[in-house]
Amino acid sequence: MMKTLFYLVCAMLFLSSCEEQYKADIEYVNGQMVVEARITDNLSKNFVHLTKTRNFNDMVSVVAITGATVELIENKTRVIKGTESSTGYYTFSAVPVTGRSYFLRISVLGDLYESKEVIMPPVPTISNLYNVKTTKTVFVNSGEGMPQPFEKPYQEIDVDIPVTKDLTHYRFDLRSVFEWTYDSTFIPPSLVGIPTAYGFYSYQEKNKFVIAGPSDFSQTGTIQKFPLFQISYNALDYLYSDTLKAKGWIFVIEQYGTSQESYDYHENLNSQFSAVGSLFDPVQNQVNGNIICKSDPTKIVYGFFDLNSYQQYRYYFELPTPPIPLILRQIFRFPEIPPGFKWIMRTDPNPPVSQPPIPPPIWWE
Repeated sequence: MMKTLFYLVCAMLFLSSCEEQYKADIEYVNGQMVVEARITDNLSKNFVHLTKTRNFNDMVSVVAITGATVELIENKTRVIKGTESSTGYYTFSAVPVTGRSYFLRISVLGDLYESKEVIMPPVPTISNLYNVKTTKTVFVNSGEGMPQPFEKPYQEIDVDIPVTKDLTHYRFDLRSVFEWTYDSTFIPPSLVGIPTAYGFYSYQEKNKFVIAGPSDFSQTGTIQKFPLFQISYNALDYLYSDTLKAKGWIFVIEQYGTSQESYDYHENLNSQFSAVGSLFDPVQNQVNGNIICKSDPTKIVYGFFDLNSYQQYRYYFELPTPPIPLILRQIFRFPEIPPGFKWIMRTDPNPPVSQPPIPPPIWWE
C-alpha cells in the first residue's frame, strides 16, 4: 500500500513540474492599420474609415489615420478620389456601377495598400415576406428559488431572397422601432385625443452580422424563410410603464447584395464575436481580410474591402392578439428616424390659445 502511494505522489510531482503557464502574445499589436470600408450604390452609405490598432490593455481612444490618399479604381483605369470628410473618414463623389470591377488603393506615410479587385453586384430584392407564429423558451422565477422554463409566443418575420448567378449572398442591417404614446391625466378639453407625449424604443442587432447565403452553395434558386425579426406579443415586455399605450412597430430593413467572400469573412467575424473561451474558439489570425501592403508585405492590415448594392424596405404593423392575423403595411417614404432608445415629443398641456399642439415626428406611422 505504501509503495503504491509513493508512486502516485511521484507521478503527481512529475506532471506538475511539466506544467508551464501559457501567455498569449496579444498585448502588443499597436499601430497596425484597420480599414473599415463600406462602398455601396448609395452615396449616403459610402465611407472608408482608417484607424490604428491598440495594445490589448490600452485604455486610450481609437486613433484615426488622417492625411491618407484613398482611391477607388474602376476597371483598372478610372480613378475615383476620396475626400477626408471628417477625421479618419473618407468619402467618394461617385458610386460603383453594377457589373464593373473595383479595388481600393490607400497611400499613407510612404506605404501603398491595395485590396483585392471585386465586382459590383446588382440591386438586391426580397421575394416574399412571411408572418410566422413561433415561441421562445424564457425562464421565469416561480418564487421557489428556481427559474422555470416557459414557452412564450412571438411573432417572427421571415423573407425569401432570390439567388442568381450574379448575386448569391446578402447582409442586413435591421432596426425595429416600437412606437408608444402617453396621455396625461390633466388634458384640457381642447387637447382631447391628442397624446401628451410621443415616444419610441429602437432595437438593432449589434452582437453579430446578419448574413444570408444559400445553404447548398448552389448558384440559382432561393434562400427561403430567412428570419429577420422576432417580436413578443406582450407589449409590456417593451414598455417600462403600463401607463404608456403601444401604437405599433416600424421595421427598417437595409439589405446589401454582396459576395461569397464577404459572406465568409463576416461569418468568421461572427464566430470570433461568439467565442466563449473554449479550446476550439477561433483565433484572430483566422479572420483574414483582402487588403495587403504592396510596399511592405510583412505589414499586417486588418479589414475587408467589399462592394455592396443597397436597398431599403420599411414596414409598419400593429401587433394583434392571437389568433387575429397580423397585417404588414409597406411604407414607401424614408424620413430619418433618430437614433437612440427613447425619445419623446411633449405637447404643452396648457398651450396659449394661438399655439397649436405639437404634431408627432415626421416619420411617425
